[in-house]
Amino acid sequence: VNNNAAAVMIMLNSLCKNKNVIISRGQQVEIGGSFRIPDIIESSGCKMLEVGTTNKTHLADYAKSIDEDTGAILYVHTSNYKVVGFTNHIELKELSDLCRKHKIPLLCDLGSGAIYNNDNNFIPFEKEVQNYIKEGVDVVTYSGDKLLGGIQTGIISGKNNYIQQIHNNPMYRTLR
Repeated sequence: VNNNAAAVMIMLNSLCKNKNVIISRGQQVEIGGSFRIPDIIESSGCKMLEVGTTNKTHLADYAKSIDEDTGAILYVHTSNYKVVGFTNHIELKELSDLCRKHKIPLLCDLGSGAIYNNDNNFIPFEKEVQNYIKEGVDVVTYSGDKLLGGIQTGIISGKNNYIQQIHNNPMYRTLR
């Protein structure tokens, strides 16, 4: 699609429209062009449900927020800043297990990420997209232009049933 913001928007609209999207307060980033994740969630037709605090979110915060109105948990990679000190980070495997238990998807806005990592290239380390999927994330979105160079693009990877739902969304044609 056009860019990663478009990828996040169509992912949420296709999989969670009119439902709650659970997100950690510490992951509500502002992306390029002064767009903010809460705005993207709202524009996608979903309701944002914040859990935890800026510096600490626990698995129990997610668990107690899941109900019949939950569409997904959204994990947003904070690639352009770090919160250090008195913090708590939930491992993706734990979030994935929680989502499986409640039969909801785990979605990830990776921002950039990497397709291939090689320490010899002097490129800062980013976890590879495929590792997010291996850890149980159902759909991952990321910026292709940051990974591959060239024109701006958003890439959506994940489980076939969710990718098919996204592809069948009428909005897909306007964003591809």
